[in-house]
Amino acid sequence: MKNILFLDLDATLWLNEQIPLSASSAIFQAKHNGHKIFVNTGRTKGEGIVPLLPLKLDGYCFSAGSEIYIGDQTLIFDPLKPEDAKSMTQFMLDHKIGVSLEGSDKTYLDAINKAEFLQRIQVNPQAQAIQRFLAMPNIHQVKEEDYSQFTKLYLCNPNAVDPTIIQQAVTSDCELTMFGMDTGEITNIHHNKGTAIQDVKNYYGNEYRTIAFGDSENDLSMFEAADIAVAMGNAKPEIQKKADYVTKDIRKHGLYHAFKYFDLI
Repeated sequence: MKNILFLDLDATLWLNEQIPLSASSAIFQAKHNGHKIFVNTGRTKGEGIVPLLPLKLDGYCFSAGSEIYIGDQTLIFDPLKPEDAKSMTQFMLDHKIGVSLEGSDKTYLDAINKAEFLQRIQVNPQAQAIQRFLAMPNIHQVKEEDYSQFTKLYLCNPNAVDPTIIQQAVTSDCELTMFGMDTGEITNIHHNKGTAIQDVKNYYGNEYRTIAFGDSENDLSMFEAADIAVAMGNAKPEIQKKADYVTKDIRKHGLYHAFKYFDLI
């Protein structure tokens, strides 16, 4: 049976955007054997596409399913409504909540988020994504035409604003996900990693079995939608419990071992 494999990025396919050679080898072998490989990530295209290009994947599910590409074809691009992005951003600025407007092509961040990223880069100087964010323009430089391409808001909450207050800003077409009290994101409520799998599966019909690989809470919708769910050995225990199979840690060639286990290579 041929399969479509959906790979989360951070702590599944790569660490600090460094892909283990074993994972690259497994991907090329699996593609040679007729399987299709997609990434399925919360990152936008602008955040994730460049390091992935050498893998020559079959497609990409970015922005938690609201931005999907099959080869060079756009299958879905459903950004936030401009009026929603504007109103929610202004609320965050008014309430001293750090906000980044993340788009398919351009991203902007405010001073609070920039300060938070500066602290993080001191802890992890190799973090490529944070380095890119620090080079992004200030949110006050957003142009009107940019509002047609924003797919999510990323929030930092150093002032510990109650999430119930943040929720007040969230419009009906959007969804707030908090990661503890410190950070969160607002995304299109109509899409997630699970709907991304279903959208890709609908495109190909029922010709393929689907296998999802992930490590964190935002991968659970993907686990539910896929025929087989694979958790990385570095995933939290509660994530591993939701999986059909737990492979090894990413640092111990987890993807390669999982591909071998399922006879993909």
